[in-house]
Amino acid sequence: MKKIYLIVAVLVSGFTSNAQRVEKSFNVKSTDGAATTEHGSHGQNQTEKIVIWDNDFSASSDWTISNNTADAQDWVITTLSSTATGYGRGTWLEPINPVSNENGYALFDSDLVGVDGGFQDASITLISGGANLTGYPNVVLTFAQRVTMWTTTETTVLVSIDGGTVWQPYPVNVGMSTSTTVEDMVSVNISAFAGGAANVLVKFNYIGSWDYAWMVDDVAIIEQPNNDIQNVYAYIVGVNNLGVEYGRTPLNQIDSEYEVGGSVTNFGVNTQTNVVATADFVSFSANYPLGSVNNGDTVNYFSTEAPALAVGIYNGTYTVVSTEETGGVEFGNNTSLRSFEITNNYYSVDGIGIHPASELVLGSMGSESFGAPAETYLANFYSLKGATNTVNGFQIGLTSSTVAGSELQIQIVDTANFFADDVIPVTDMNGVTAIGSFYTVTAADIAAGVANILFNEPITLAADAYFAVVATINTSSDPLVPNSGTPVRILDDFTVEQPWYASMINVPDDASGLPTSYSNGNAFAIRLRMNSLAGVSEIENVSAISVYPNPTNANTTVAISLTNESNVTINVTDLAGKVVYTNALGTVNGAQEVNVNTESLTSGVYMVNVSVNGTVSTEKLIVRK
Repeated sequence: MKKIYLIVAVLVSGFTSNAQRVEKSFNVKSTDGAATTEHGSHGQNQTEKIVIWDNDFSASSDWTISNNTADAQDWVITTLSSTATGYGRGTWLEPINPVSNENGYALFDSDLVGVDGGFQDASITLISGGANLTGYPNVVLTFAQRVTMWTTTETTVLVSIDGGTVWQPYPVNVGMSTSTTVEDMVSVNISAFAGGAANVLVKFNYIGSWDYAWMVDDVAIIEQPNNDIQNVYAYIVGVNNLGVEYGRTPLNQIDSEYEVGGSVTNFGVNTQTNVVATADFVSFSANYPLGSVNNGDTVNYFSTEAPALAVGIYNGTYTVVSTEETGGVEFGNNTSLRSFEITNNYYSVDGIGIHPASELVLGSMGSESFGAPAETYLANFYSLKGATNTVNGFQIGLTSSTVAGSELQIQIVDTANFFADDVIPVTDMNGVTAIGSFYTVTAADIAAGVANILFNEPITLAADAYFAVVATINTSSDPLVPNSGTPVRILDDFTVEQPWYASMINVPDDASGLPTSYSNGNAFAIRLRMNSLAGVSEIENVSAISVYPNPTNANTTVAISLTNESNVTINVTDLAGKVVYTNALGTVNGAQEVNVNTESLTSGVYMVNVSVNGTVSTEKLIVRK
């Protein structure tokens, strides 16, 4: 296992109510390359831009490559599409815009020849065909990137207006979580330095040690819009949840109040006046008058709300407007989405199946992520609020690459113990040890995408913070041979920024071989199955849900097959959460098909939400006209 660094946990016994959001800090370099985060403009938010200059790396003679160290690794211009790039972090997925990587892109693969404790400092520099910005005083440099940061990584774009004698640096990806693969569009305002210049050159510089990789393509300089106020972040978190945003919360775990907020940035030339942000969850909302926001400034907003929450999905739309911008081509980035669900029995940090499809970003970890230890322990943080809290078992989200016959074991661990590198299960209020039997994953589990595992008897816990821990078992007959066993992989939800302790990992340390706990952040698909066993079976009542034809242009059919009599409601929402169709079917048993007329819907992506006894399953529907 490569480079694992422990960040000392300071929250062993110091949790407090009304905690502010905590910045997460990743510190495990893993080989999981499936995750891709869109943290720039999302696909639906792309707007028309006036392109002054661009370069797509198709002419390698436009660029020169240099290396300031003895390290043998250089930038390359390549069309490589290997998933092994950057310690298995993969290649372009193009979630935002089509990237022209097929005709060449710039790649620095830090992992390829790096060594632990080494030093890399390499650049790729434009030497031909610089940008003429005469007559354009307000300009923005943009480029597509795929990057994974590590603790030693520095990524910088530099600009010169004098032929390459003086370079103005613009650090990018500062503060990005480590070990998270990001594919997005980067925008850098270079007006103050390069606006109006006749010959502008660009350089990309990578500093690292033995890190991951940085891919760059489709570099452009565009005219900065006059008015462009953006909603760049949104969140909703219970005031007693210690900064963790839960994707699903049972009724008996709802917080008394929730902090609702976000951040806006003025990326336009002009000062934006009468700026107002709105967070709208339909059944409750909040408004935030922010006054004037100057060019380049970022303003945070938040309020404490006490919404009346019932079972169901809540789709929130956070929108910012100003006197100068209430619509138009730049308005796509004025909106952010955030969704959560209130359930009867399921408690989850992840929001898989709840997040809008345009927002969902997934990765995974499992038994072979960190070499071949006998067990890799993956954990989620849960704040339990009732005087007594009944946990019957876990629901665990699995990837399709999991192999039948792999093994899991569930347990609940005190937070103080986990932070102290100990995964000894707690003893509950009735003297029961909170650990399950070894569970063998079946082909049916993999097909369903989840394993539902019960404790031998219900676990009763007092109000406190705990870790729900899953041991992924290395079933290899030779534990010293990596990846030779039967792999099991658990989904990891990157969609919502979480505190560093929201999900954690415990694996043997490279040097000592002793079990050691590390932060992961994010949200493993490790969900608590709580309260009555009758309610816990709600999701299992659904044997099949399908939507067809998909895509559709006029009508589609929602087919439901139930194993038990259940109360069913179907609604269809757009990506902003607006309900465009609803049908309360009442009591349903067995198979039923429901026709949904989509003739009135415009082309786009919609979410079909099927509620069975209050538990919602979601399918994506594409309408093409």
